Amino acid sequence: MNKEAVRSELTREPFVPFRLHLTDGRTFDIPDPKVAHIMAYGLLVMIGADVKARTAKGYDRFPFEQIERIDPIPARAPGTRRRRAS
Repeated sequence: MNKEAVRSELTREPFVPFRLHLTDGRTFDIPDPKVAHIMAYGLLVMIGADVKARTAKGYDRFPFEQIERIDPIPARAPGTRRRRAS
């Protein structure tokens, strides 16, 4: 994936949350544009980010060439709860 394709997703108005799929099988959810930062060589993604508190549990970084595809995250219907993993 190229830098401009990623930049267009991050700067989209209104922002639509998306999921990055990497070539090694990892995925990263980008619920807010402040969670991912474009760098010269690739993307820096905050893991476990709380945008309001401006904190994160960690980060990962990878080159644009490792991004296989970008998919939108489907929105949940208002009033529905997330299913708990078992």
